Amino acid sequence: MRITGAIFDFDGTLFDSMPIWKGIRKKFFEKIGLILSAEEEKLFKGLYLQESLVLAKEKFGIAQSNEELFTLFFGYIKEQYLSHAYPKNDIIEFLEKLKANGVKMGIATATGEPALKAVLEKFGMLGYFEAIYSTYTVGASKKEPKVYDTVLEVLGTDKETTWVFEDALYAAKTVKAASYNLVGIFDESEENTNELKEISDCYIYNYKELVFQF
Repeated sequence: MRITGAIFDFDGTLFDSMPIWKGIRKKFFEKIGLILSAEEEKLFKGLYLQESLVLAKEKFGIAQSNEELFTLFFGYIKEQYLSHAYPKNDIIEFLEKLKANGVKMGIATATGEPALKAVLEKFGMLGYFEAIYSTYTVGASKKEPKVYDTVLEVLGTDKETTWVFEDALYAAKTVKAASYNLVGIFDESEENTNELKEISDCYIYNYKELVFQF
């Protein structure tokens, strides 16, 4: 397998950070003084977090503006990442190997860039990446390939030798539909491991398993 470019997801792929997102909406609402009943929580089922914030303001009369809510929320996420997110096993060694062989690297994520950059800097990893883009910045979820395409354009590598690293099945389906090479990464948060294995060009449990040609 030849590689000139690498596009990484963040949560569950570069970092063990998925547990942070468990119940994050409820915890944030409680932090700003909004305590919801079980029935009220059902209103937010299936919504993206930003949609949840807008709906909460409309339904429950939160004083802050949408912009203020987003700022508070992303600040809260940043705090959680700095306290509870850690690099996946052997990822730093793998990144160092890619860098030493001239592979350009970027991140395509569904998490806001400030939190990611803060925790990457904490662990001395920020310098590996030439492009970091979130779905919020590009204006499209990972059900569309826009965030991957944006990173690829900045990296300037050939798509045929650029690999995307993902742990989530729904995002992996987008990657394959857009004709990218896909490395599936095991993470306990993904329940559909077998299906992810089936659609991946390569599936791993640890970065030590990967062997690329440079």
